Amino acid sequence: MDERSRHRQFEDQFLRQLRARAQQLIDGKLPADRVVIEALPDGIDGVRATLTRLARYDRGLLDELPGTRAVQLRFERRVFGPLRRTCARLRAQTLAPIEALVNGQPPGPVGREHVLDALARYELLPRRERPTAVALASATGFTPDAQALVHAGGGPTLVLLSRRADGGWDVTLPGALRKTRWAALFELETEDERLRRLLYHLERSGAELEARGLSVPELAERLGLPRAQVEPLLRQACRHDPRLMTVVHEGVVHVCRSPLADEGRTMSLRSWIRRLLRLKPSPAEQVRALTAQRVRLEQQRHELDQRLDTLEKDEREAVERGAAAKTDVERKQVAGRLVRTRRELRRVRAQATLLSQQIDILGTHIHNLTLAQQGKQLALPRAEELTQVAAEAEQMMAELAANADLAAGIEVGAATPLQDEEEAAILAEFKQAAAEQQTAAEQQTAARAGATPAADVERAAAPPTADKSKARPEIG
Repeated sequence: MDERSRHRQFEDQFLRQLRARAQQLIDGKLPADRVVIEALPDGIDGVRATLTRLARYDRGLLDELPGTRAVQLRFERRVFGPLRRTCARLRAQTLAPIEALVNGQPPGPVGREHVLDALARYELLPRRERPTAVALASATGFTPDAQALVHAGGGPTLVLLSRRADGGWDVTLPGALRKTRWAALFELETEDERLRRLLYHLERSGAELEARGLSVPELAERLGLPRAQVEPLLRQACRHDPRLMTVVHEGVVHVCRSPLADEGRTMSLRSWIRRLLRLKPSPAEQVRALTAQRVRLEQQRHELDQRLDTLEKDEREAVERGAAAKTDVERKQVAGRLVRTRRELRRVRAQATLLSQQIDILGTHIHNLTLAQQGKQLALPRAEELTQVAAEAEQMMAELAANADLAAGIEVGAATPLQDEEEAAILAEFKQAAAEQQTAAEQQTAARAGATPAADVERAAAPPTADKSKARPEIG
């Protein structure tokens, strides 16, 4: 798929999802009870102007490029009886780097001037037809200068949407609009699509999940979603994958992956009674509890590593300041700070060593428990059964080999002696006929070779033909 087709497909998807979202929220979740959707050619003038500037007068090219279609969503609310009032008028369209698409160049993000040009076209409309909000989308994103226009104010409310690499949407909303119910209109991603994106990021971060885990703030940043939306998604992901589990460390929720799945989802009666009587936990429960402890220790170790980086940086800066000091008083002050920094470094390194040893012990115990539990899950044959089956197989192979040798030695042919004599006579007849044919061919070749020299001798002995021109009388 080329860039033009990709941008065109993005345009179709954006307009379709916006229509569907408006119709979905019109049943009470928005301050309106009806939406009127109208297709408009808002962007076609801008695209045509760009093609004219590039001297590309091709009607087919205009139909292939994105940015030539738009929609208007007019939200209405019933006032009294059949009387309705227009609550908001939204214009939505896509912007694309037309010049780059026409020239076959890699398209870049949409800039500030492009956005301002699109907004200026709405100022030419009559006042009663001007939109109260404008939603502009781009498959390649927007520059920081263009995004700053959202918070600039003045004119219609501006909303910018762009597609993320993981399939989500980056939405830039004004602060005032984000606090209203209209903000839900621009949440084009469904709950299932968000869950798929979360599982995608968790799958890519497998090493982190099995070490210190991922915190909710980190996942929210990677997904581009508010933290309040990430925690419910995490609970759904844990129900989807029984190996995922959440751990709370210092008030922050972390998600990690246990080597064994949670038995609570398919708990047997025996497991339920054991848990009710507070008996010794099963290996899977032990592994999950130890995994939670290891995640907390990994988080503490991660925080100590960050603290170590800061102290080592302070140490280097103190050494540089001490070397550049001009007086003994200044050197003494720097030396005192350096002594305190190095003492703190030794303490933090000792704590990091302790945590590393604890993490190593927990990791070894988790590994052994996992191997033992996985070994019990399969009903493998015992040594006596393996030996018995091997002996039976060896005996069967020996009998089969003996029978094969016996069958090869006592094989009986189906031909009779009379048939063998007839076949030998026929073969001799074939050989005699072939010899006769070869002799006849040799005789014919010799006859043709003898006839050719005799004809040459006869032509040489014949007298020459008289020249008839000499027998004519001379003209005197």
